[in-house]
Amino acid sequence: MKEYMQMFIWIMLFVIVIEMIFPDSSYKKYIKLVLGCIIIYTLIKPVVQVIHVQGKTYDDYVAYYQKELSKNIDYENGALDYEEQLRAQQEILKSAYEESIKHRVESEVEVEVEKVEIEWGKDESHQQIEKLYLLIGARTDGEDGKITIPSIKIGEKSDTLSGDEEKLKIKIKTCLENFYNVQDRNIYITVQKN
Repeated sequence: MKEYMQMFIWIMLFVIVIEMIFPDSSYKKYIKLVLGCIIIYTLIKPVVQVIHVQGKTYDDYVAYYQKELSKNIDYENGALDYEEQLRAQQEILKSAYEESIKHRVESEVEVEVEKVEIEWGKDESHQQIEKLYLLIGARTDGEDGKITIPSIKIGEKSDTLSGDEEKLKIKIKTCLENFYNVQDRNIYITVQKN
């Protein structure tokens, strides 16, 4: 104990001298950090030695508690749960995209989207639409099965199903290409006629 107290006094004198040498240096906070760590180590050293005397070193205690903490963790099931969660999130994202695409096309073009299918890109780090398949039909009100007639422009072909199909497909592809960043050659549209 006498040696410990002598060492502690020498450490404190060392700290005081260092602080006197660098009174207002720009490195003052870093010097205080290092000196504080030295003081803490000096204070903890007898406790660590008592633990070592009882037969176990500090490293033995760390290893023991790491082993105890890792007992309750099942890494294989944790990985499976992660994969399931990732798949579920991707399905939610896919359905959100499908609903968004359906709403966007129906609001911009006078058609009803019957079905939307999305193929994702190969890069799994972030999901991006690779291919898009649409099945469109004539817009109906749904209650009566009546077909809604869009506004007719005199002197121009209408963009409905009775109008030019290719012009309709180009309009839908342009709408989706600009908003969802999908190339038009990867958008496949099938027009369903009654």
